[in-house]
Amino acid sequence: MAYKDYAEFNAAKEACRDCYVGKTYNKVIPSDGCKNPKVLIIGEAPGNLEVEQGKPFVGRAGKLLRVTLSKHGFNETNSLISNVLPCRPEGNKFPKEEDIVEACVNKWLMQEIELVKPKYILLVGSTSLYYLLKIRGITVNRGKWFYLSKEQQETGEGVQCMPTYHPSYVLRKMYMTEGKQILEHFENDIKEVAIKAGIYK
Repeated sequence: MAYKDYAEFNAAKEACRDCYVGKTYNKVIPSDGCKNPKVLIIGEAPGNLEVEQGKPFVGRAGKLLRVTLSKHGFNETNSLISNVLPCRPEGNKFPKEEDIVEACVNKWLMQEIELVKPKYILLVGSTSLYYLLKIRGITVNRGKWFYLSKEQQETGEGVQCMPTYHPSYVLRKMYMTEGKQILEHFENDIKEVAIKAGIYK
């Protein structure tokens, strides 16, 4: 379905209860930020705090992401934060049924990308990397640039995407031997996207 503007799209998205995820929690979390962003940031799915506050990435991991984004020039005037799933999965476990996720991605996330037309996408974690680009392996692919589709990859024109670690992974590894390096990679990936998008400060 084609929507005349973002407000109409968002109203339809918030009213969606088409699968068991939406029916279980009965609340869709809207994306947060600018509706004509230079950068679209895509995570996995909202958690408890996101449901309570009605916006993505507000828990402990979310605060790390938002602080790092702000540090490098991202703000509500140049970026938009979204998720692969706009509903919190039951038990906070991402659905195993790929057809359900695919339907959600095609129905909402891809249409959101079409509406807001970002120049760049920051893929936060392995889930967004897989469902947007069909690529597995966040460790070997983080920090690399990809185009949103095979057609764009062939022409070298279109929306460029960079995957990075999910902030929850960064927090889990923080006090381990490799923690410092993982945090540096996470920050450097975000910095590179900011520089490329012309918002780095």
